[in-house]
Amino acid sequence: MTIETIGSFLPYETLITARRNFERGIINRKDLTAIEDIAVCDIVERQIACGVPFVTSGELRRKYWDKDFWFGLNGIACENISSGHLYQSIESSTDQLHITGRIGFNPDHPFFDDFRFLHDVVADGAKCRQTLPSPANLLLEIYALSDGLPETLYPATIDDLISDIADAYRQTALRLHDLGCDALQYDDTALGLMCDDNYTKRLLQGGVDFIKLQRELITVINKSLYELPDDMEKSIYISGGDIIVPEWEYIDYPDNIMPKALSSLNVDKFFIPFNLGNDYAIEVLRHIPQGKTVVLGLVDAHSPFIENSGSIKDMINKVARLIAPSLLALSPRTGFKLSSYSQRALLYEDQWRKLSELAAV
Repeated sequence: MTIETIGSFLPYETLITARRNFERGIINRKDLTAIEDIAVCDIVERQIACGVPFVTSGELRRKYWDKDFWFGLNGIACENISSGHLYQSIESSTDQLHITGRIGFNPDHPFFDDFRFLHDVVADGAKCRQTLPSPANLLLEIYALSDGLPETLYPATIDDLISDIADAYRQTALRLHDLGCDALQYDDTALGLMCDDNYTKRLLQGGVDFIKLQRELITVINKSLYELPDDMEKSIYISGGDIIVPEWEYIDYPDNIMPKALSSLNVDKFFIPFNLGNDYAIEVLRHIPQGKTVVLGLVDAHSPFIENSGSIKDMINKVARLIAPSLLALSPRTGFKLSSYSQRALLYEDQWRKLSELAAV
């Protein structure tokens, strides 16, 4: 069975130290970039050795998995604040989005240089995938910043906001395709958060029209993917945020976003994380249309401990009742990159061992 990755990797200690030295002013940007380049080359080589079909730069140059991309778009700036917001699950303390105008495509976005380097390093060794934070996450972030009233923050209507976000993403994807990108992956926690009762309760208490918001999240994703080239694979990784695995519910209740999302998102591939042994949760896969690939996230990327291969095989066999085995692949439940990795005793080599274990299942 094919082994895939979510796309982010834990950097080795040299890069971690270099980034700290850069933030302290000990080294300059040129020195940091040179060390990042070496780290990306190593990450690429290790991915190719693992036999994964698509290679990423490991998100090694990013400070944030989501905001680094948003800060590079036109109409968004980085602002340092010290207070949280109603719809955020944790208090924010540093870099936050500041809307400076209508959101738009930036032809000089720094992600393009990152991808050019990746493409040159990979050469003909594999196909290249670019991961981006989901456009639905950006829309939800603006809902949070505006206390549920985007029109009070954004200089246009909510429909214009959705169109602007979608167009910025779509033009970014087209530019990446021109640069040789074989696959585009959206990393999404917005859809997963819609399954969290505590989160949605805060939305409702804030006066947000929950069903309308669900439609908007799906719409902004689909509009961003409209008529992208057929030879560019489109995929989405759906996470529950900090809890990683969403509270999957397969029954098509009016307020359950997953049946709507899985059945209508215009992607070729779904990355879906599950907790081993949760037979009920896998029923949500019934809503994925035939012919689409499903990558099962069954390995804990944030733990150094060995997985139970028997439990993984058992889960695969159960899922095979719903998805054709030829359309199934395996991956970790999330990316390997983690700010608190040292607290969990994770080492650089653990991520490669995890992938090797997964390949041996």
